[in-house]
Amino acid sequence: MILLKLTMAPVLIGLVSMAERKWGASVSGLLVGLPLTGGPVLFFVTLEQGKSFSARTSVGSMMGLVALSAFAMVYARISQAHGWQPSLLAATGAYIVTSILLMKLPSLSMGWAFPIACGALSLVLFCLPREPSLTPEFKISSAREISLRMAMAAAIVFLLTSFASLIGPMSSGLVSIFPVYTSILAVFNHTKSSILARTVLKGVITGAFGAAVFFLIVASALGSTATGLCFVFATLAAVAVPALLLSCFRPANF
Repeated sequence: MILLKLTMAPVLIGLVSMAERKWGASVSGLLVGLPLTGGPVLFFVTLEQGKSFSARTSVGSMMGLVALSAFAMVYARISQAHGWQPSLLAATGAYIVTSILLMKLPSLSMGWAFPIACGALSLVLFCLPREPSLTPEFKISSAREISLRMAMAAAIVFLLTSFASLIGPMSSGLVSIFPVYTSILAVFNHTKSSILARTVLKGVITGAFGAAVFFLIVASALGSTATGLCFVFATLAAVAVPALLLSCFRPANF
């Protein structure tokens, strides 16, 4: 179990980083919008805390997408006139405040959480600044940076799953969506161009629709389906949803 925790998320983040090196900021943002951290966290929570706890955690993760939407919207707006430091500070504050407000709400069922999350993502995707056509030129400079990202992924998943029983399912879900990798990608690209940072964020929000479907399937099917089969099906659906969105409504910068 410990070996899985220390390898699954880092491998996923390493693959995203390699994709960023090859295809640029928009594709890496799209991939990071998928549940690369929340998915592994939810999987290990299921194995360690049981299906009932995991189903409730998935509702928290779904509401975490609302906080992620706040992060992306604030970062994008602040970045139009300021550097990465105030943009990241304001966006992180927006995420924390939104999460605190969400935790004060009465317990929500997935039937409410899913449309609320999708509505927030849709609103942010519509309101993100329109950018000129851009050919990404950013390349990850070294294997050392990719290794650092992978190490951070392992540490985050290990800590979140280790303390899940202490902080409860709702808080575990919200924390698992904290935009660590979104922040890394946005800031690193922002040092080159604020347009690139906003391109990352647009990709993240588009990919997050796949995360919403992932959490919906886990919460709905986990009780009656084998754990492995449920997560495989949820993962396939999570990948298919943003691909479908891009084919039907191709945003600028993709």
